Amino acid sequence: MATFKTRARALDMLGRQQIAGIPTAISELFKNAHDAYANRAEVDFYRSDGLFVLRDDGVGMTEEEFLDRWLTLGTESKLKGRNATPPPKMAGKDERILLGEKGVGRLAIAIIGPQVLVLSRAIREEALCETVAAFIHWGLFECPGADLDKIEFAVRTFPAGTLPTSKDINDMVDVCRSTLNGLKELFDADAFEKISNDLDSFVLDPYEIDGYVSDMSLQKEGHGTHFIIKPTSEMLCPDIDEGKAVDSAPPLYKMLRGFSNTMTPGHTPPVLQTAFRDHKSEEAFDDLIAVGKFFTPKEFINADHQICGEFDEYGQFNGSVTIFGKEFPNHIISWRGGHGSQARCGPFKISVANVQGAERESTLPLEDWGELIQKMNRFGGLYIYRDGVRMLPYGGNDSDWLDLEKNRSKSALYYHFSYRRIFGVVELSSTANPNLREKAGREGFRENGAYRDLQNILKNFFVQLAADFFRRDAAEDFFQVKKAELNDQDAARRKREMQVSQKRTVFKEQIDTFFHKVDVGDPQLFVGQLIDDIHADLRVAALINNPAEAAEAFMKAEADARAKLSTFENEYRIVKPRIGLGKAVLDDWAKYQTAFENLQIKVFSQARELIEGEVQERAAEAKIALDKRIRIERSLDELSKDAQKVGRTERRATEEQASQVNTDVLNAAKSSVKNINAVMQSVFAEFARLDVSSMDDDSIIKERDRLEKALIDVRDKERAYLQRLQNQLESIDTSEGSTQIEQMEALEQRAIALEEQVATDLQLTQLGMAIEVINHEFDSSIRSIRDYIRRLKGWADINEGLEGIYQGIRSSFDHLDGYLTLFTPLHRRLYRKEVKISGSEINKFLIDLFGERFKRHEVELLATPSFKRAEFMGYPSSFYPVFVNVVDNAIFWIKDQPTRVITLDAIGSTLVIKDTGPGVPERDHDSIFELGFSRKPGGRGMGLHISREVLSRVDYDLSLRHTHSGAEFHISPKVFDA
Repeated sequence: MATFKTRARALDMLGRQQIAGIPTAISELFKNAHDAYANRAEVDFYRSDGLFVLRDDGVGMTEEEFLDRWLTLGTESKLKGRNATPPPKMAGKDERILLGEKGVGRLAIAIIGPQVLVLSRAIREEALCETVAAFIHWGLFECPGADLDKIEFAVRTFPAGTLPTSKDINDMVDVCRSTLNGLKELFDADAFEKISNDLDSFVLDPYEIDGYVSDMSLQKEGHGTHFIIKPTSEMLCPDIDEGKAVDSAPPLYKMLRGFSNTMTPGHTPPVLQTAFRDHKSEEAFDDLIAVGKFFTPKEFINADHQICGEFDEYGQFNGSVTIFGKEFPNHIISWRGGHGSQARCGPFKISVANVQGAERESTLPLEDWGELIQKMNRFGGLYIYRDGVRMLPYGGNDSDWLDLEKNRSKSALYYHFSYRRIFGVVELSSTANPNLREKAGREGFRENGAYRDLQNILKNFFVQLAADFFRRDAAEDFFQVKKAELNDQDAARRKREMQVSQKRTVFKEQIDTFFHKVDVGDPQLFVGQLIDDIHADLRVAALINNPAEAAEAFMKAEADARAKLSTFENEYRIVKPRIGLGKAVLDDWAKYQTAFENLQIKVFSQARELIEGEVQERAAEAKIALDKRIRIERSLDELSKDAQKVGRTERRATEEQASQVNTDVLNAAKSSVKNINAVMQSVFAEFARLDVSSMDDDSIIKERDRLEKALIDVRDKERAYLQRLQNQLESIDTSEGSTQIEQMEALEQRAIALEEQVATDLQLTQLGMAIEVINHEFDSSIRSIRDYIRRLKGWADINEGLEGIYQGIRSSFDHLDGYLTLFTPLHRRLYRKEVKISGSEINKFLIDLFGERFKRHEVELLATPSFKRAEFMGYPSSFYPVFVNVVDNAIFWIKDQPTRVITLDAIGSTLVIKDTGPGVPERDHDSIFELGFSRKPGGRGMGLHISREVLSRVDYDLSLRHTHSGAEFHISPKVFDA
């Protein structure tokens, strides 16, 4: 008799060579944890030493079960059979449908790393058992010519609640080393050396590792199975890091996120919670597959379209389709591929969310749309879940098993759907879909008849769904109507924005030009020159001998001067456009109105008085009599002529605009009628060619409906267009009340204000979150660095070669640590009570903090004796940041000045910070304390606003004083009325 023999390499081929990759292997181990009734299955990958630990809190394994099941290939315990012993269950838990069936999934561990320490502690009928430990090097099973039963490794048990020690692990490793030495002649030298080096490197303490995640410990009352792998495969890091682009995701993200269905509303809560913590350092880690990083029910509900329903045993779909919030219930999509027979795949459910690819066509807010599109670009697709657990590799866009991308490449408008624009689930079950069977390597379903029916049903479903709702000639046109409406709204917004954007730019430039001219003294220079000119003209007029001619010359000189002044004044007069404006521009407008009023009072009105006084004085000197009535009359004539000129200009512009609108409206009305006539002629021409005699009743009705629809569509379209024109014409209001333009301006103003407030709030929120994260990371990282430097010193003390390196690192770190220590006074939580703060301490703090910048920019920080002597009670976290902010700003503004001095002074209880910079323009004196205002390139406009707010809470005030040069800030106690 002959029998088969099994070589050791068979196990390697069934395990490592069958599994597609590390993510698939981890998924298999998660499934094993599910079958072991675990609540949690979690991975911790410690990059620093290549340590991979997978823990679960399931029922665990006894020594007998480990030997008879885990170490037995093709275990039948998960299969229902007469002689099969059912796997253990967790007391008090609902029975689970077992996911494993071939008994080889555990071999997937080999692809994660070459050697593994397995620790398992069983719980049976609420009683805890001994701890079972085994150490395996998978490289031994690659030995050519060795039989499987010749590969020996250690399996040990340890008293309940205890773990193997480091020495126990070394002893177990020695068993594998002994097996390796016995097979030395069968290995080539390189393979033998590699395995030997791996065994030498497997030095660890299970107690230490067990304590890393204390709530999943195998000590005390803990139970479950742990896999400790070291070193890990060189492919693990690329599986995590590669492909982190905006439109793609690393393999591990794609394969492990969404292990259980958590994306659809009302989903069954997962029985197994999974995690993969990537420890990039000893202090910081990132859970790569946290639930929130996958699609959520909220995102599903907020999507533009949702399709939810069931396919019956014949492959017919019945469910609801929601398009832009409008539900179409009980929609049926038939599948004719079964030819009256039941689908071999069995009945199943589907839930799909679809988001429009263009933001203008989506009903989602811009930020939500952007985040969801980015997520769909990376993870979008149709995921398959059987018994609540994801089936690999379905879900991503890497495998176009439903031809969605192939069809979309032919015509996006015709086929509509794309993996990158949908996310959803197909829900299967072992009982309803028993003929759908996985391949041995967990790379999807075997391509049998059941799989082909499932594939064809879903292909037909998406094509027909596009035909029913999303095509231009779809029977239900709500999508096209709503899409056109959204596009029209977007076009109107863009058109309006383009119109007002130019007006905003021109308006802002006018204000900026005005303030520039005022700042450099242009009005005063002009008036001075004007007075000089009229003085010269009057001197010439005084030389005329004829009194009447001389008087005429005097009055002409006066009129010319007044006209020039009026023209110049109009150059400074700005008309506010009837559009919505941002807060900053509105603030500038308010400042302009105040500045222009001051200009009129202090410059233009005084100039008119000077002109009149100059004329009277020179006329008196020349003894020339001027007719007062004629002078007034001429002044009024000049103003009336100017008013008439403006009126004529505006009337002409209004008439031209009205004429153009009249022409455009009449042409539009004629065009609409032409469009209706053209469609009508086309419909009747097509009807004339129709051979009704050869058509059955159903075909006649279908053709009639089609022709009628063409007429109805053009009628409704042109009617809506003409009604929009009528509404615009009706909105023209010639009364003196508020017009539609003013109403739109008010609405725009409110919308802009709300947008700015939302942007500011979001910015502050993100800033606060970032500071918290940075604070935590700095704190933990610095502690680690300090600890490592102390360790390095021990090596440096006994190794002279390291002394120089140690001192260099120590010096650099002390410099950095000194900077970080400076921020101790800024931390509010360190100060629960007020402390005495002195000016000398503040001065020292600023020198320590900005010393390098002071040297670099040659800035002198000068603290007066009165400032150094100043003392007051307060919270350092309230006052120190204010000095930091003001001095930081001062350094920026004075660094290009010839004299660069920042002075700290004290006047009574008031603290003073002043500099020799360019100062703050008059228009900005109040604005600099507003949130978001900044003249500094790249500035956020937060520092002074926050500083004033912080001081206000401790009853202090931060103010800017008017000075002739530089900026001068005062920090003083608030004065309250009695």
